[in-house]
Amino acid sequence: MLTHAAANLCLPDDVGMGRARYGVHVEARRADGTGYTLLRLGPYAQSWLASRDSDRLNTELAGRAALAIPGFTVTAKDAAFDVSDHDSYTDPYGADVTALLAAALAGVGE
Repeated sequence: MLTHAAANLCLPDDVGMGRARYGVHVEARRADGTGYTLLRLGPYAQSWLASRDSDRLNTELAGRAALAIPGFTVTAKDAAFDVSDHDSYTDPYGADVTALLAAALAGVGE
């Protein structure tokens, strides 16, 4: 990428690879490792955006870790976006990811 920029060339459209897609999964796990996914966010076009939202969600969860879901540890982690399962993902763009987390946690309590 840098060599193209240094030579004032555009990047080629087709480099033989599909576009990278990233996601964030918010998971609830018991101490024995069993659990489930509460929320899937994606696709993100860049890994740093997924990582940023994952960090924001983990910061939000740190303040209420014991209260989120009793008996579970809830964490957000970067993950590969699964295109074949795209219906289970929530589009993070233009959304407040902490509000999406709050709604997912509220849905568990119902």
